[in-house]
Amino acid sequence: MPRLGITAVPSAGLTRGMKSATLPPVKRVEMKYKGLACFAGCMIGLGCQLAAQTTNRVQSITVEEAVRMALEHNLSVQIQRFNPLLDRFALEANYGAYDASFHSTAGDSYAAQPGQVFNGVQSPNEDINTHNVTVGLGGVNGSNALTPWGLQYNLGMSLARGAYTTFNSNGVPMAAFNQDTSFAGLTLEQPLLKNFWTDTTRATILIARKTMQYDELAFRQLVNTNISAAEQAYDELNYAFENVKVQEQAVALADQLVSDNKRKVQAGVLTVLDVAQSLSQLASARAALLAARQLVMNDENNLKALITDQYRQIHDVQLQPADKLVAVPQAFDLQESWQTGLSKRPDVLAARINVERADVNRRLQKNQLFPQLDATGSYGRSGLGPTLGAAYDQIPRNEFPSYSYGLLLSFPLSNIGARSNYKAAKAANQQAQLQYKLAEQTMLIQIQNSIESARSDFAQVDATREARVYAEQALAAEEKKLEVGTSTPFVVLQLQSNLTAARSAEIRAVANYNEDLAQLAQFDGTIMEKHHLTVKVY
Repeated sequence: MPRLGITAVPSAGLTRGMKSATLPPVKRVEMKYKGLACFAGCMIGLGCQLAAQTTNRVQSITVEEAVRMALEHNLSVQIQRFNPLLDRFALEANYGAYDASFHSTAGDSYAAQPGQVFNGVQSPNEDINTHNVTVGLGGVNGSNALTPWGLQYNLGMSLARGAYTTFNSNGVPMAAFNQDTSFAGLTLEQPLLKNFWTDTTRATILIARKTMQYDELAFRQLVNTNISAAEQAYDELNYAFENVKVQEQAVALADQLVSDNKRKVQAGVLTVLDVAQSLSQLASARAALLAARQLVMNDENNLKALITDQYRQIHDVQLQPADKLVAVPQAFDLQESWQTGLSKRPDVLAARINVERADVNRRLQKNQLFPQLDATGSYGRSGLGPTLGAAYDQIPRNEFPSYSYGLLLSFPLSNIGARSNYKAAKAANQQAQLQYKLAEQTMLIQIQNSIESARSDFAQVDATREARVYAEQALAAEEKKLEVGTSTPFVVLQLQSNLTAARSAEIRAVANYNEDLAQLAQFDGTIMEKHHLTVKVY
């Protein structure tokens, strides 16, 4: 099976751990940490996963590696990649209609002919033995061959050796002689109305070429979709890992409060009910941690489904995001994104190709409304002699030329079939134009929604960050008040829950913002440029 050709285009300003080198197999991707902080963060995430499941291998992966794997090993991409290739073969096969065919026949014939009566006198009976050989250049089985401008032609030559024997009325041979013939000629037929501007063969080739372009764009659209899906799946896995850390912090806070409350109960400061409340909070935090770890496993499998065609080989590999989940500010220009989408988005360009494909059929059916008016002509040379050599020698000397020319006119009386086909072709063309308009409008709306979502989610990143900071400050202040007896464990429990929710909301907003950017790049057709990739269809 041919593999997808992916080329990384070198560029400055690579983002999110982008690499331009060839992507190694998933088993060999090296763990690269920059700085002690990054190393410590990854180790914490690794510890979270190892506590939740047992795996044989841990695999660090960047978003760019995930994208390249999604293109190299995604089964849907590999399957659809064959469509343009099959279209190319079909297009090449359609050109076979213009292939000239060499044809030849050879055979013998025999005929016994009675004599004819003329003025009461009967001529002798006759036996004729003929040996025939014909050769020609034209269409299949001696038919006319076709040219790309509609002209049909046939070039042929024949040689025949005839042995003639005459008999009297009693059946006694009277005379025997040979008479050999030869002929070489060319016939032409050129449509002047119907099938002149276009014909079925030319239209079929044009439609096949448009179909190949359409499927190439459909394939590129699938590539863009898979890149976006891989990037979003990577962000989801990154969020899931960060959320595990948040839930682990929640468990630690709840566990510490349980210990403090038990100590205060022994000192007579708190009641058993306060301990029960804190134990309930701890149980809820542990349940949330289990759910967060399960989400990591689910998101990990979602990413694996996109980046591999050998799931059995990596099902026990623990994928670990190497890129940090951050929100990088972006400038948005709606009008510029719209123009970019119109010129680069594959499904919009494919809809435009579909209009052109429908127009080819419309022009064909319009041409079929005309009467058939063909100019015909032929030219040949004949030879006759006692031997084949003598008969053949007369052809170059042009001793017995023959030619013909004329017009062939034909038209149906009602022409209802051609008119109905033309009406159907016009309707299909109008439908294709509306489909293109729908694709264009859908693209405009998707781009605008993505830009608004990205702006909103980026604003939420700042808002949730502030909410998390204030929740941390509020919890710290309330814990101090609890230490001096001016607060209650119930209030602290509420603030712990608020802090956990704020931390989770913050990383959720960051993940949403990054996914919005991935969707925007998909919708305006620039996602391959974003990742500095080019993909060869063949």
